[in-house]
Parts: sequence; C-alpha cells; structure tokens
Amino acid sequence: MEAKRQPYEGLRRRQLWVLALILSASCVEVLPTDGDPRPVDEVSAGAIDVDPRSLVELPKVDARLRSSPYAYYRFVAGPFSSAVCAHYGQATLAMPTVSLHGDAHIEQYAVADDGFGIVDFDDATAGPPVVDWLRFASSLWIATDFKGDEAKFALQRFLEGYRRGLTDPECVLAAPEPQAVSRVRGRFKGSPLEWLNAVSSMIQPIHGIDEELMHQARRLYVDAMLRQNPELDEHFFKLKAGGELEMGIGSAHEKKFLVRVEGPTDDPADDVILEKKEMKTHLTGLCSRGTRVAASRVIDAEAKFSRTPQRLLGYVDVLGAHFYIHAWRVHYKELSIADMSNPGEMAELAYDFGLQLGRGHPLHPVGSAEGRVEREAIKRSLDQVEPDLLATSRELAVRVRLGYERYQASPITAPHH
Repeated sequence: MEAKRQPYEGLRRRQLWVLALILSASCVEVLPTDGDPRPVDEVSAGAIDVDPRSLVELPKVDARLRSSPYAYYRFVAGPFSSAVCAHYGQATLAMPTVSLHGDAHIEQYAVADDGFGIVDFDDATAGPPVVDWLRFASSLWIATDFKGDEAKFALQRFLEGYRRGLTDPECVLAAPEPQAVSRVRGRFKGSPLEWLNAVSSMIQPIHGIDEELMHQARRLYVDAMLRQNPELDEHFFKLKAGGELEMGIGSAHEKKFLVRVEGPTDDPADDVILEKKEMKTHLTGLCSRGTRVAASRVIDAEAKFSRTPQRLLGYVDVLGAHFYIHAWRVHYKELSIADMSNPGEMAELAYDFGLQLGRGHPLHPVGSAEGRVEREAIKRSLDQVEPDLLATSRELAVRVRLGYERYQASPITAPHH
C-alpha cells in the first residue's frame, strides 16, 4: 500500500508520553526493621475502608482489590488522602500550595520504547505537598511487606532525589534510567505493528449513549488538534477502531475509550493509539486547593511533569462529562512491584520519583524570585514533616492493611433500596 505523504518526522519520539511526578519523604526515626506491622489495637485511628457495595457492578475490580493489600491500597486513594489531611489538620494551612500528583505511589511509573517516568494524573490538583509525601511513603511500606530497613532506605533515596530535583530541575532531564526500567524494556517483544494489534484487541464494543460520547469526544478533540498542529491533517485522525477500555483500579468508576487512528501514513505500523478518559469530579483529600472539575488540570500536570515535550494532549466537554485525551507510546508498560528484583532497585526508582516530583511540585520557575521563595517554603515544610514521616506513613499503611482485611471478610452484596 502506498504511503500517504505527510511530513511528520519523529512521531514515535513525540507521541504523548504521560509522565508525572511522585512525591514522598525521608525518615530519621528508627522503627522495628522487620516483621508484621503493629497490632490493630496499637493504631491510633481506624481502618481505611471502602464500601463493598460500591463495587457491586464492578466484579472484576472487586476481584483485583481482594487479590492483595497493594491492589486495595491503590483503590483507596481518596479515603487515604483524607486521612492524611485529617492527621495534619490546621498544619496544612501553613504549607505552600504545589502541583500535586494526587495519587503518588511506587507503581505509578511506566516504561516504553522511548521513554520512562511517573504516570497517571487522574487526581492531579493543587494542595499541600504532604498529601503526595505520605501517599508515596506509605506505598513503600506496603510494597516491602512492612520490612523497615527496605522501606526506610527507599524513603531516604527518595528524599535525596526530591531535594535535588527541587533545586536543580535540569538534572531530571539527564537522569539515567533505573535498572528495572532497562530490564523491562529489554523484555519487550514484537514489532510496533504487533504491539498495536495487541492493544487493539483490548477495545471492547460499545452501544447507545457511550458510543455517542466516544464519537462526540473524538470530533471535538480532532478539531482542536488540527487547529493546534497545522502539520497534521484530517487523515491522521481517521478512525480505524474504537470502543470501551476496561482497565485500572483507582479509575474504575470513570468511563474510558480507546481508539486507533491512521497516523502519519497509511502504513498500519505507524498507527496511533489514543485513550479518552473521563475526568474525576472528585479529588483526593480534604485539603485539596484545586478546582475539582477544571477541564485542563490533568493535561496541565502531564505537560508540566513530563521529561519529553507533549503532543496530542487535549480535553473536551461532552454532554456534561469532561474527558482528557492522550496517546500511548509503543510498548507502554506500567511497572509493578514484581518488576523490582531487589530493594536496591526499588530505592533507585524512589530516587527517580523524587527527582521528577521535586522538579514539578513548584508553581514558579527555579530562577524567579517567586520560585526561590516557594522552594524555601517547600523545604521548610519538608524539614518539619520529616522527623515523623516514617512513623506516620507506617501507621497509615497499617490502617490500609486493616481496611483490606475487613474488605476481605465482607462478601460483596447488592445494596438495599
């Protein structure tokens, strides 16, 4: 088939790479290094729970939540952040406002053929940095099965990276990729076309109002992209396949659509995968300072925190629902705890999280007067939180595990009307 002549060099390098930042902190308090977390009756607050009835119509998600404490932890981002805000109370008012990831944890990290970094900005907003610090710190306790030495080491490395990224943002762009990233990339199999076909198999049929939503969102998005990118034309966005996407834990309640479009030529090997994802109308935590339905908050965060220039980012409002759209990079894969073969690799990832989040948290450029004042305020807040961070994050992780155990013991039943 003759290739369509459309100059668009470096597409794979410039396709959207959803990179974000994750944030946490270090620790100085010495806690037990191994063994089970404290008994429930030693925890100062109750379990971080989720109502099983909320998942009556999501049996696949329910099964995933029951599979491990970490899967459960991923789903309770909202209640978790509310617990953080409640713990610090009025102290959050004295903390500076930063660009929050909103759901920072060790598995919010991805690798593709030509990129790597933090991902998933569904909960991106503005607020006190402690929300991200505690979310990430607690994830390490659960990921290491409460092994104190491993969690503490990873937190210390995170803090080193965070402080460096905060003061020297340019170092983030030149940072080497972690060993776990290199190993996972080395296991990628198949050509770009084979990857595209595998992703296309994830597309589920849709009908009725959902189909109307998908097509209206596509039309509005394409019009915006053509205005913003004069080198593109209508043929680039020719629809080849489209439907629902069923994946994710924390975003299980939001509608997601996946489409495959023509790309720069008629060669199927350079097709482009676009994900259209409904934006949450609720944000994590009681101390969020962001606009809850700001249409651009997710893509603003993606553009700010990414290591590489963003392309094909967009958002639309369709029938009262907000959607953001982004492209998937070839062989995109989110890392799991199992992809980190030893504590050193987890600590290395934590350091890179710190670099990226330290770079992206501030609202102003590092060289500006506002930026210098802002960074000093962030450092002061971190200095104040750091002495108790290890103990506080551990307690929150225990509360998550307690919630998981209660959820395991509660069979899912339909609510009474």
